[in-house]
Amino acid sequence: MDKSFEVVVAIDFGTSRSGFAYKFKEWEESVFRDLWPDSPISYPKTATHLLLSPEGEVEAWGYTAMKKLAELRAKKIAKDYYFARNFKMELHSGKKDKDGPYIINENNGSKIPVIDLIADYIRLIKDEALKEIKNSTSGELKDEEIRWCLTIPAIWKDADKDLMRRAAQKAGLIGSSEDEAERLFLVLEPEAAAIFCQEVDKNTLTPGTKIMIVDCGGGTIDITVHEVVKDGGLDEVTTGTGGAFGSMYVDKSFLEYLQEKLTAEMIELFQETEPVDYLQMLEDWERTKCGFDPETSGDVVYFPIRTKLYNLISNQEPQVLEDLADEQNGDDTNIYLSRERMESIFRPTLDGLVSTVENQFRGLKDKDIDIIFLVGGFSTSPLLRQRIKEEFEERVKKIVMPPRPGVAILKGAASFGVNPSIIRARCSRLTYGVSLTPTFIPGVHPESKKIWAEDLKKYLCMDGFGTLVHMGQKVPTDAEITIEFKPADRNQKAMDFEFFSSPQEDVDYTDEPAVTKLGELLVEMPFTTGGLDRVVEMTFYFGQTEIKVKAIDRTSGNEYKSSIRFSSGY
Repeated sequence: MDKSFEVVVAIDFGTSRSGFAYKFKEWEESVFRDLWPDSPISYPKTATHLLLSPEGEVEAWGYTAMKKLAELRAKKIAKDYYFARNFKMELHSGKKDKDGPYIINENNGSKIPVIDLIADYIRLIKDEALKEIKNSTSGELKDEEIRWCLTIPAIWKDADKDLMRRAAQKAGLIGSSEDEAERLFLVLEPEAAAIFCQEVDKNTLTPGTKIMIVDCGGGTIDITVHEVVKDGGLDEVTTGTGGAFGSMYVDKSFLEYLQEKLTAEMIELFQETEPVDYLQMLEDWERTKCGFDPETSGDVVYFPIRTKLYNLISNQEPQVLEDLADEQNGDDTNIYLSRERMESIFRPTLDGLVSTVENQFRGLKDKDIDIIFLVGGFSTSPLLRQRIKEEFEERVKKIVMPPRPGVAILKGAASFGVNPSIIRARCSRLTYGVSLTPTFIPGVHPESKKIWAEDLKKYLCMDGFGTLVHMGQKVPTDAEITIEFKPADRNQKAMDFEFFSSPQEDVDYTDEPAVTKLGELLVEMPFTTGGLDRVVEMTFYFGQTEIKVKAIDRTSGNEYKSSIRFSSGY
């Protein structure tokens, strides 16, 4: 690992909210921003919102985007502006074409590449972080002295992670060269949270303690399991998992119920004609959602209908309010949410969350867990905590929500950037391998892959998959795997190696349907002296943000390097 950096800047780019933290390498604690422009509350993140001008330029971001939209509406010039929210999840599950995921701009029908939205947002966060560092420290920082950490969900695929790296390049975090690539770590969100929990609870987390991190965010739930080892390091115990069961899906259930009570037409018209008030209604719901405690909230939660929505319905569909009043003892200015109704709004998301945690326990087989740590903004929900306690209290010694769970990933990612070696081993999420041409074995290899090697005087098998790491295998982060290769042609002057991955544990051939090509490396062999006995030695280094590959032609001494880049989680 390059030690020339002076400061780590971690960016937690979230579905609902995003923020940054920075930490100089000699500091004990990281620094994060707690107050953001136009934020209704003190919180370590701002809203993941962008307001785009009719020309596609960023007009405002964060909570200020909503305020700016209100100002434009007051002047009656907001029609062609586009308000973007929840676009992070579109990267993983949105519409895609040959150029990647995109969002349709409903104003004009144009496609907005998701990578551009993410790059714009990350650039703005980056600029704020650098401005704050500059204002709080003396001296000037050079680009090469900054190490960036960008958090990603554990459930994301290689393609999603690659897009995040490209977005970081577009945002100006790093350049496009291999050397620049070293300055960006993609950090798994639950892994960052595990580091945070280990730091705040050092006295409890003695070597041998096994901890499960349940990171409950706006879009996803991510889970990892680690064992504390000596000197405070962390070993991943089993492959992490996750799912799309974040708090935004509770919001979706609530909106479906709201449409049931006030009609879908009225809610859609309200969103179209009063977008700022609509978003403020969602903020009202956010406070209601996070504050709902089945033990203390009483039999009914009263959700107020915003004045502009009430007036809209009164003018357009007065019968809707009359029906509501008949149901609610004459009250047509609130939506009555019984305890049972609130629980039913949460239930589909919490059922999915609990099922995901259950699957992680099944993956552990006979391994015990000592502590479950609940982190992420959604983990502050009393109903979520109650449900986790009911389902899993008997299986662990303790369920803990550390103070300020919303800052866990930010601070953990900054600490990881300063000391990546705190993660000692990870369980590979995929099977990785290199292309091989082994000796053809009749009855084992298919005839279609049979090829004659004249110099070797034997048949070889094309498209062989030489496994480096199996899915689920525990891999030390400092692991090295060395393989020797020899040419099949005595006059061969180059070897072209291709690298692949698969979600299957056992793979035989590189052209199987579930196999994905990751990259390749051409090794030149200019000297043919030695013929078939020449050796190319290839070493794979399982480092932090990517697997590094080094190949040496032993005859010429030429050395070649490449990267198989997918994520810090292999």
